[in-house]
Amino acid sequence: MQKIPTPDKKAEKKLFHDEQIDVYPMRLSLDKIHFWPQNNRTLFTFHRLERLKKKALTDFSIEEITLFVAERDIHQLPELAESIRKNGVRVPLIITDDGILLDGNRRYFACQWLKKKYAEDGKQLPDYLSQIPVYVIRKNELNDTLKLKILAEANFISDLSVKWSLDAQARAVDDYYKHLRKEKKMDHDRALAEVVAVFAIQRQRAEDLLDTLALTLKFIKEGAGENEKLRRREIVEDQFVYFWEFRNKAMKGRRKLDSKSDLTDVTEMFFLLMAMGPDNPIKSLKQIEPLIQSKRHPSIWGLLTKSNGAALEEVVFMMGEIKGERKADDKIRNFLVWLKDTKELTSRAKTFLREVAELATKKSRN
Repeated sequence: MQKIPTPDKKAEKKLFHDEQIDVYPMRLSLDKIHFWPQNNRTLFTFHRLERLKKKALTDFSIEEITLFVAERDIHQLPELAESIRKNGVRVPLIITDDGILLDGNRRYFACQWLKKKYAEDGKQLPDYLSQIPVYVIRKNELNDTLKLKILAEANFISDLSVKWSLDAQARAVDDYYKHLRKEKKMDHDRALAEVVAVFAIQRQRAEDLLDTLALTLKFIKEGAGENEKLRRREIVEDQFVYFWEFRNKAMKGRRKLDSKSDLTDVTEMFFLLMAMGPDNPIKSLKQIEPLIQSKRHPSIWGLLTKSNGAALEEVVFMMGEIKGERKADDKIRNFLVWLKDTKELTSRAKTFLREVAELATKKSRN
Protein backbone atom coordinates (compact mmCIF):
# COMPACT_ATOMS: atom_id res chain seq x y z
CA MET A 1 0.00 0.00 0.00
CA GLN A 2 1.30 3.47 -0.94
CA LYS A 3 2.76 5.53 1.89
CA ILE A 4 0.63 8.47 3.05
CA PRO A 5 2.52 11.81 2.97
CA THR A 6 2.82 13.41 6.42
CA PRO A 7 4.33 16.93 6.17
CA ASP A 8 5.96 18.03 9.44
CA LYS A 9 4.18 21.39 9.51
CA LYS A 10 0.82 19.63 9.79
CA ALA A 11 1.74 17.58 12.85
CA GLU A 12 -0.29 17.90 16.03
CA LYS A 13 0.46 16.49 19.47
CA LYS A 14 -2.14 14.06 20.80
CA LEU A 15 -1.99 12.47 24.23
CA PHE A 16 -2.42 8.68 24.31
CA HIS A 17 -2.54 7.55 27.94
CA ASP A 18 0.67 9.27 29.11
CA GLU A 19 2.52 9.67 25.79
CA GLN A 20 2.52 12.68 23.46
CA ILE A 21 2.54 11.41 19.88
CA ASP A 22 2.69 13.33 16.59
CA VAL A 23 -0.50 12.83 14.59
CA TYR A 24 -1.43 14.21 11.20
CA PRO A 25 -5.15 15.03 10.91
CA MET A 26 -6.45 14.57 7.38
CA ARG A 27 -9.23 13.01 5.35
CA LEU A 28 -8.72 9.91 3.23
CA SER A 29 -10.80 7.75 0.95
CA LEU A 30 -11.69 4.28 2.23
CA ASP A 31 -9.52 2.58 -0.39
CA LYS A 32 -6.43 4.13 1.24
CA ILE A 33 -7.23 2.54 4.60
CA HIS A 34 -6.88 -1.14 5.46
CA PHE A 35 -8.49 -2.88 8.42
CA TRP A 36 -6.38 -4.42 11.18
CA PRO A 37 -6.53 -8.24 10.83
CA GLN A 38 -5.13 -8.87 14.34
CA ASN A 39 -7.60 -6.57 16.12
CA ASN A 40 -8.80 -8.58 19.13
CA ARG A 41 -12.31 -7.18 18.78
CA THR A 42 -12.77 -8.78 15.35
CA LEU A 43 -10.08 -11.48 15.40
CA PHE A 44 -12.43 -14.37 16.20
CA THR A 45 -14.91 -13.17 13.58
CA PHE A 46 -12.13 -13.33 10.97
CA HIS A 47 -11.06 -16.80 12.17
CA ARG A 48 -14.65 -18.00 12.01
CA LEU A 49 -15.03 -16.69 8.44
CA GLU A 50 -11.85 -18.48 7.36
CA ARG A 51 -12.96 -21.74 8.95
CA LEU A 52 -16.51 -21.67 7.61
CA LYS A 53 -15.46 -20.79 4.06
CA LYS A 54 -12.19 -22.79 4.18
CA LYS A 55 -9.95 -20.08 2.75
CA ALA A 56 -7.58 -17.40 4.02
CA LEU A 57 -8.77 -13.92 5.00
CA THR A 58 -6.64 -12.40 2.22
CA ASP A 59 -8.69 -14.35 -0.33
CA PHE A 60 -11.93 -12.55 0.55
CA SER A 61 -13.08 -9.27 -0.90
CA ILE A 62 -13.64 -6.39 1.50
CA GLU A 63 -17.36 -6.63 0.67
CA GLU A 64 -17.46 -10.29 1.76
CA ILE A 65 -15.62 -9.55 4.99
CA THR A 66 -17.83 -6.55 5.75
CA LEU A 67 -21.00 -8.59 5.22
CA PHE A 68 -19.77 -11.32 7.58
CA VAL A 69 -18.81 -8.79 10.27
CA ALA A 70 -22.21 -7.10 9.91
CA GLU A 71 -24.00 -10.43 10.43
CA ARG A 72 -22.36 -10.92 13.84
CA ASP A 73 -24.61 -9.28 16.42
CA ILE A 74 -21.73 -8.65 18.81
CA HIS A 75 -20.28 -5.95 16.53
CA GLN A 76 -23.61 -4.05 16.14
CA LEU A 77 -22.43 -2.83 12.76
CA PRO A 78 -25.80 -1.83 11.21
CA GLU A 79 -26.53 0.34 14.26
CA LEU A 80 -23.17 2.09 14.01
CA ALA A 81 -23.62 2.49 10.24
CA GLU A 82 -26.97 4.19 10.80
CA SER A 83 -25.36 6.62 13.24
CA ILE A 84 -22.61 7.40 10.71
CA ARG A 85 -25.23 7.87 7.98
CA LYS A 86 -26.91 10.54 10.11
CA ASN A 87 -23.87 12.18 11.68
CA GLY A 88 -20.81 11.14 9.68
CA VAL A 89 -17.64 9.73 11.26
CA ARG A 90 -17.35 11.90 14.37
CA VAL A 91 -14.28 10.20 15.90
CA PRO A 92 -11.29 10.04 13.50
CA LEU A 93 -9.80 6.65 12.72
CA ILE A 94 -6.19 6.21 13.80
CA ILE A 95 -3.92 4.74 11.14
CA THR A 96 -0.22 4.35 10.40
CA ASP A 97 1.24 6.09 7.37
CA ASP A 98 1.04 2.83 5.43
CA GLY A 99 -2.76 2.92 5.85
CA ILE A 100 -3.15 0.20 8.53
CA LEU A 101 -5.74 0.87 11.22
CA LEU A 102 -4.64 1.11 14.85
CA ASP A 103 -8.09 2.03 16.12
CA GLY A 104 -11.45 2.27 14.40
CA ASN A 105 -12.10 -1.16 12.85
CA ARG A 106 -15.86 -0.95 13.57
CA ARG A 107 -16.13 2.55 12.10
CA TYR A 108 -14.16 1.37 9.08
CA PHE A 109 -16.43 -1.62 8.47
CA ALA A 110 -19.54 0.49 9.12
CA CYS A 111 -18.37 2.86 6.37
CA GLN A 112 -17.71 -0.10 4.08
CA TRP A 113 -21.21 -1.38 4.89
CA LEU A 114 -22.75 1.99 3.94
CA LYS A 115 -20.62 2.16 0.79
CA LYS A 116 -21.95 -1.28 -0.19
CA LYS A 117 -25.55 -0.16 0.42
CA TYR A 118 -25.13 2.99 -1.68
CA ALA A 119 -23.64 0.93 -4.51
CA GLU A 120 -26.52 -1.57 -4.36
CA ASP A 121 -29.02 1.28 -4.52
CA GLY A 122 -27.15 2.91 -7.41
CA LYS A 123 -26.65 6.12 -5.44
CA GLN A 124 -23.67 8.45 -5.45
CA LEU A 125 -21.35 8.13 -2.46
CA PRO A 126 -21.92 11.06 -0.05
CA ASP A 127 -19.05 13.32 1.03
CA TYR A 128 -18.88 11.82 4.54
CA LEU A 129 -17.98 8.44 2.98
CA SER A 130 -15.72 9.84 0.26
CA GLN A 131 -13.34 11.46 2.73
CA ILE A 132 -12.98 9.79 6.14
CA PRO A 133 -11.40 11.78 9.02
CA VAL A 134 -8.23 10.11 10.27
CA TYR A 135 -5.23 10.70 12.47
CA VAL A 136 -2.12 9.42 10.69
CA ILE A 137 0.89 8.34 12.75
CA ARG A 138 4.27 7.60 11.22
CA LYS A 139 4.99 3.90 11.52
CA ASN A 140 8.69 4.45 12.19
CA GLU A 141 7.79 6.51 15.27
CA LEU A 142 5.82 3.67 16.83
CA ASN A 143 6.87 0.72 18.93
CA ASP A 144 4.76 -2.07 20.45
CA THR A 145 4.25 -0.18 23.70
CA LEU A 146 2.99 2.97 21.96
CA LYS A 147 0.62 0.91 19.84
CA LEU A 148 -0.83 -0.64 22.97
CA LYS A 149 -1.20 2.75 24.64
CA ILE A 150 -3.21 3.96 21.66
CA LEU A 151 -5.36 0.83 21.97
CA ALA A 152 -5.77 1.40 25.72
CA GLU A 153 -6.76 5.04 25.27
CA ALA A 154 -9.47 4.12 22.78
CA ASN A 155 -10.86 0.98 24.39
CA PHE A 156 -9.90 0.62 28.07
CA ILE A 157 -9.97 4.11 29.59
CA SER A 158 -13.37 4.64 31.17
CA ASP A 159 -14.39 8.03 29.81
CA LEU A 160 -14.42 7.08 26.12
CA SER A 161 -17.56 5.83 24.46
CA VAL A 162 -16.39 3.09 22.07
CA LYS A 163 -14.96 0.19 24.03
CA TRP A 164 -13.90 -3.34 23.36
CA SER A 165 -15.86 -6.16 24.91
CA LEU A 166 -14.40 -7.76 28.05
CA ASP A 167 -13.49 -10.75 25.90
CA ALA A 168 -11.44 -8.64 23.48
CA GLN A 169 -9.83 -6.68 26.33
CA ALA A 170 -8.86 -9.93 28.06
CA ARG A 171 -7.22 -11.32 24.93
CA ALA A 172 -5.30 -8.08 24.32
CA VAL A 173 -4.00 -8.09 27.91
CA ASP A 174 -3.19 -11.80 27.69
CA ASP A 175 -1.32 -11.38 24.39
CA TYR A 176 0.88 -8.66 25.84
CA TYR A 177 1.40 -10.48 29.15
CA LYS A 178 2.55 -13.62 27.31
CA HIS A 179 4.81 -11.54 25.07
CA LEU A 180 6.46 -10.02 28.13
CA ARG A 181 6.92 -13.41 29.80
CA LYS A 182 8.24 -15.17 26.71
CA GLU A 183 10.09 -12.53 24.70
CA LYS A 184 11.15 -10.14 27.45
CA LYS A 185 11.79 -12.92 30.01
CA MET A 186 9.89 -11.04 32.72
CA ASP A 187 8.60 -12.78 35.82
CA HIS A 188 4.88 -12.68 36.65
CA ASP A 189 5.00 -9.56 38.85
CA ARG A 190 7.09 -7.49 36.43
CA ALA A 191 4.97 -8.53 33.45
CA LEU A 192 1.76 -7.70 35.31
CA ALA A 193 3.16 -4.31 36.36
CA GLU A 194 3.98 -3.55 32.71
CA VAL A 195 0.46 -4.57 31.64
CA VAL A 196 -1.00 -2.27 34.29
CA ALA A 197 1.16 0.64 33.09
CA VAL A 198 0.47 0.18 29.39
CA PHE A 199 -3.28 -0.44 29.57
CA ALA A 200 -3.90 2.06 32.39
CA ILE A 201 -5.88 -0.43 34.47
CA GLN A 202 -5.70 -1.60 38.06
CA ARG A 203 -3.63 -4.69 38.86
CA GLN A 204 -6.74 -6.47 40.14
CA ARG A 205 -8.57 -5.84 36.87
CA ALA A 206 -5.61 -7.19 34.88
CA GLU A 207 -5.62 -10.34 37.01
CA ASP A 208 -9.40 -10.66 36.63
CA LEU A 209 -9.10 -10.42 32.84
CA LEU A 210 -6.30 -12.99 32.69
CA ASP A 211 -7.99 -15.44 35.06
CA THR A 212 -11.39 -15.17 33.38
CA LEU A 213 -9.83 -15.70 29.98
CA ALA A 214 -8.12 -18.84 31.33
CA LEU A 215 -11.53 -20.07 32.52
CA THR A 216 -13.09 -19.50 29.09
CA LEU A 217 -10.18 -21.27 27.36
CA LYS A 218 -10.77 -24.29 29.59
CA PHE A 219 -14.45 -24.22 28.61
CA ILE A 220 -13.56 -24.09 24.91
CA LYS A 221 -10.92 -26.81 25.21
CA GLU A 222 -13.47 -29.24 26.65
CA GLY A 223 -15.45 -29.11 23.41
CA ALA A 224 -15.47 -32.42 21.55
CA GLY A 225 -14.11 -31.72 18.07
CA GLU A 226 -13.22 -28.55 16.22
CA ASN A 227 -16.81 -27.61 15.36
CA GLU A 228 -17.86 -27.81 19.01
CA LYS A 229 -14.81 -25.78 20.05
CA LEU A 230 -15.77 -23.14 17.47
CA ARG A 231 -19.34 -23.09 18.78
CA ARG A 232 -18.09 -22.69 22.34
CA ARG A 233 -15.75 -19.90 21.24
CA GLU A 234 -18.76 -18.04 19.89
CA ILE A 235 -20.61 -18.56 23.20
CA VAL A 236 -17.64 -17.07 25.05
CA GLU A 237 -17.56 -14.04 22.77
CA ASP A 238 -21.25 -13.34 23.45
CA GLN A 239 -21.34 -14.38 27.13
CA PHE A 240 -17.88 -13.55 28.51
CA VAL A 241 -19.41 -11.52 31.33
CA TYR A 242 -21.03 -14.69 32.74
CA PHE A 243 -17.62 -16.34 33.04
CA TRP A 244 -16.37 -13.13 34.66
CA GLU A 245 -19.19 -13.27 37.21
CA PHE A 246 -18.67 -16.98 37.86
CA ARG A 247 -14.98 -16.48 38.53
CA ASN A 248 -15.69 -13.56 40.89
CA LYS A 249 -18.33 -15.44 42.89
CA ALA A 250 -16.80 -18.93 42.97
CA MET A 251 -13.11 -18.16 43.32
CA LYS A 252 -12.92 -14.82 45.11
CA GLY A 253 -14.33 -13.04 48.13
CA ARG A 254 -15.77 -14.07 51.45
CA ARG A 255 -18.10 -16.75 50.07
CA LYS A 256 -15.75 -18.38 47.56
CA LEU A 257 -15.67 -22.19 47.38
CA ASP A 258 -12.67 -23.33 49.43
CA SER A 259 -12.92 -27.01 48.58
CA LYS A 260 -11.17 -27.92 45.33
CA SER A 261 -13.65 -30.75 44.69
CA ASP A 262 -16.60 -28.39 45.28
CA LEU A 263 -15.14 -25.86 42.84
CA THR A 264 -14.58 -28.61 40.26
CA ASP A 265 -18.18 -29.84 40.58
CA VAL A 266 -19.65 -26.34 40.33
CA THR A 267 -17.42 -25.45 37.38
CA GLU A 268 -18.53 -28.59 35.54
CA MET A 269 -22.18 -27.66 36.13
CA PHE A 270 -21.57 -24.09 34.96
CA PHE A 271 -19.80 -25.34 31.80
CA LEU A 272 -22.66 -27.78 31.16
CA LEU A 273 -25.21 -24.97 31.28
CA MET A 274 -23.15 -22.50 29.24
CA ALA A 275 -22.58 -25.14 26.54
CA MET A 276 -26.36 -25.31 26.00
CA GLY A 277 -26.15 -22.03 24.08
CA PRO A 278 -29.62 -20.55 23.44
CA ASP A 279 -31.23 -23.24 25.66
CA ASN A 280 -29.06 -22.26 28.62
CA PRO A 281 -31.31 -21.71 31.67
CA ILE A 282 -28.90 -19.06 32.94
CA LYS A 283 -30.64 -15.89 31.78
CA SER A 284 -29.29 -13.39 34.30
CA LEU A 285 -26.04 -12.67 36.11
CA LYS A 286 -28.05 -12.81 39.35
CA GLN A 287 -28.46 -16.57 38.88
CA ILE A 288 -24.72 -17.24 39.04
CA GLU A 289 -24.24 -16.86 42.79
CA PRO A 290 -27.23 -19.08 43.78
CA LEU A 291 -25.94 -21.73 41.37
CA ILE A 292 -22.53 -21.66 43.08
CA GLN A 293 -23.80 -21.49 46.66
CA SER A 294 -26.27 -24.37 46.13
CA LYS A 295 -23.21 -26.65 46.41
CA ARG A 296 -23.22 -25.91 50.15
CA HIS A 297 -26.71 -27.45 50.47
CA PRO A 298 -26.66 -31.16 49.48
CA SER A 299 -30.41 -31.49 48.85
CA ILE A 300 -30.56 -28.42 46.61
CA TRP A 301 -27.36 -29.37 44.80
CA GLY A 302 -28.79 -32.86 44.29
CA LEU A 303 -31.88 -31.37 42.68
CA LEU A 304 -29.71 -29.36 40.30
CA THR A 305 -27.44 -32.24 39.31
CA LYS A 306 -30.25 -34.79 38.86
CA SER A 307 -31.99 -32.40 36.49
CA ASN A 308 -28.73 -31.69 34.59
CA GLY A 309 -29.27 -28.03 35.36
CA ALA A 310 -32.89 -27.85 34.18
CA ALA A 311 -34.09 -27.07 37.74
CA LEU A 312 -31.93 -23.93 37.97
CA GLU A 313 -34.89 -21.57 38.34
CA GLU A 314 -36.24 -23.61 41.26
CA VAL A 315 -32.77 -23.77 42.81
CA VAL A 316 -32.40 -19.97 42.52
CA PHE A 317 -35.74 -19.55 44.32
CA MET A 318 -34.75 -21.96 47.11
CA MET A 319 -31.40 -20.26 47.59
CA GLY A 320 -33.21 -16.92 47.74
CA GLU A 321 -35.31 -18.24 50.62
CA ILE A 322 -32.18 -19.36 52.46
CA LYS A 323 -30.55 -16.00 51.84
CA GLY A 324 -33.61 -14.26 53.27
CA GLU A 325 -33.44 -16.39 56.41
CA ARG A 326 -29.74 -15.63 56.75
CA LYS A 327 -30.44 -11.91 56.52
CA ALA A 328 -33.04 -12.25 59.29
CA ASP A 329 -30.51 -14.10 61.45
CA ASP A 330 -28.01 -11.32 60.85
CA LYS A 331 -30.53 -8.68 61.93
CA ILE A 332 -31.29 -10.56 65.14
CA ARG A 333 -27.59 -10.95 65.87
CA ASN A 334 -27.00 -7.24 65.32
CA PHE A 335 -29.97 -6.46 67.55
CA LEU A 336 -28.49 -8.60 70.34
CA VAL A 337 -25.18 -6.76 70.05
CA TRP A 338 -27.02 -3.46 70.43
CA LEU A 339 -29.04 -4.78 73.38
CA LYS A 340 -25.91 -5.90 75.24
CA ASP A 341 -24.33 -2.47 74.83
CA THR A 342 -27.44 -0.55 75.89
CA LYS A 343 -27.33 0.54 79.57
CA GLU A 344 -31.00 1.59 79.96
CA LEU A 345 -34.19 0.80 78.01
CA THR A 346 -37.14 3.10 77.51
CA SER A 347 -40.59 1.88 78.49
CA ARG A 348 -41.47 1.59 74.82
CA ALA A 349 -38.38 -0.54 74.15
CA LYS A 350 -39.35 -2.81 77.05
CA THR A 351 -42.83 -3.24 75.58
CA PHE A 352 -41.33 -4.21 72.21
CA LEU A 353 -39.01 -6.68 73.90
CA ARG A 354 -41.92 -8.37 75.69
CA GLU A 355 -43.75 -8.68 72.37
CA VAL A 356 -40.60 -10.13 70.75
CA ALA A 357 -40.21 -12.64 73.58
CA GLU A 358 -43.86 -13.75 73.32
CA LEU A 359 -43.61 -14.12 69.53
CA ALA A 360 -40.33 -16.06 69.76
CA THR A 361 -41.87 -18.41 72.33
CA LYS A 362 -44.87 -19.11 70.10
CA LYS A 363 -42.66 -19.77 67.06
CA SER A 364 -40.35 -22.08 69.00
CA ARG A 365 -43.35 -24.23 70.00
CA ASN A 366 -44.53 -24.65 66.39
